[in-house]
Amino acid sequence: MTMNTAQTVRNKITDQGPDSLWSYADFGGVPFQALAKALSRLVKDGLIQRVRKGIYYYPKKTALGASQPSASALLAKAMVRGGDTPVFSGGTASFQNLGLTTQVPAQYTVLSGAAPRTIRIGGVTARVRHRELGHLAGASQRDVWLLDAIRNLKHVPDSTPADALAKVMKQLKAGAQPVKKLLRFAQGEPPRVRALMGAMAEQIGYQGPELRKLRKSLNPLTKFYIGVGSVLPNAPAWNIV
Repeated sequence: MTMNTAQTVRNKITDQGPDSLWSYADFGGVPFQALAKALSRLVKDGLIQRVRKGIYYYPKKTALGASQPSASALLAKAMVRGGDTPVFSGGTASFQNLGLTTQVPAQYTVLSGAAPRTIRIGGVTARVRHRELGHLAGASQRDVWLLDAIRNLKHVPDSTPADALAKVMKQLKAGAQPVKKLLRFAQGEPPRVRALMGAMAEQIGYQGPELRKLRKSLNPLTKFYIGVGSVLPNAPAWNIV
């Protein structure tokens, strides 16, 4: 291992900043043996932690000690390393990260094109839920959380679908989520998600051509029984009951 290689690896990690996860694949172009030695040295120096074989964590220093990687980030990193891409967290994590519930997931859910299975990484167990994700090219994790939450409005802990949807709409209205991009992603979602996404966008004043495309994609004879009329006055126009 040359000093140049060691410094290159260190610089890449520190430039990214604390609270970041790393695998060998993140250092493309660095010879494997030199990379392994550099990472091993950084573990000994205390800069990074070896979370599991081939995965390292650059912790953030806090008053309570070094931070730990989030379960969803660790699971996603491990699965990407295994070739199952793209990978997103979902389930109760979607509700929690959007502020729809304070409940902590009892079991983590990973959305992936991979076959359904249960995986365990360190002390974290997660259920891999198969999901076709091709239509989500360019989506952020937060985009996927929102779409996943809309899919599962009836399952938000300690909430009604109307209350949960009101919180989602508040975020959309405040500009926390790019409505135009979400409408594009919604084209590949189930009909009820398309209807809800279109109705919400229309309700907050969005008037782009994506709304017409979503409306045309819906069967006019299909009704969606969700119970959100109190926060979506225009729900009937989108077949939402």
